[in-house]
Amino acid sequence: MQKIQTANQLRGRATGMIFCAGFGALWLFLSLYALQIINVATFSGLALGLTMLLLAALYLFRLAKRWPRVPNDPAVGRAFAWINAIQWIAVAVLAYTLTRLNRTVYIPSAITAIVGLHMFPLGRIFHYPAHYRAGAIMLAWAVASVVFVPVEELQGIAALGTGVILWISAAVTLALALQAARQSAEMQAC
Repeated sequence: MQKIQTANQLRGRATGMIFCAGFGALWLFLSLYALQIINVATFSGLALGLTMLLLAALYLFRLAKRWPRVPNDPAVGRAFAWINAIQWIAVAVLAYTLTRLNRTVYIPSAITAIVGLHMFPLGRIFHYPAHYRAGAIMLAWAVASVVFVPVEELQGIAALGTGVILWISAAVTLALALQAARQSAEMQAC
């Protein structure tokens, strides 16, 4: 378990939670749409879940004020930008290619694989092993959805699984960040 030693580390975990929560909500909404089950109850549940995750991220931002802030490493910012640019280019090329091949049903699973792959370099640049696990789970889900889910339900179920994985990733990030912050605070108090 990595101890929280700077405000930057805790703020980084909070930012990661926001990305996972937001994109997870988008995937879940796409799933509800594809499965044709958007109604007041499902939309309310989605909004409530997103709100709770975002409030938890805000709590981490507030908690970060207890630790010293250090200058950000510009190389990390550049690497993050490149990783995300490559990811979005790959998504666009893949979506275009699958559309041209009349295989749009596979787009959600393929995007899930790309997102999973992009978690590995993020785990390295942010020194956050949980990204490796999330990336591996997303890759496994991308393959499993194509292999085991009936084609007529593939888009909705693939999106559902991806959204759930991202929300679980946000919740795990919260739990790990709170635990690391608590342990760091206890060590500082001694």
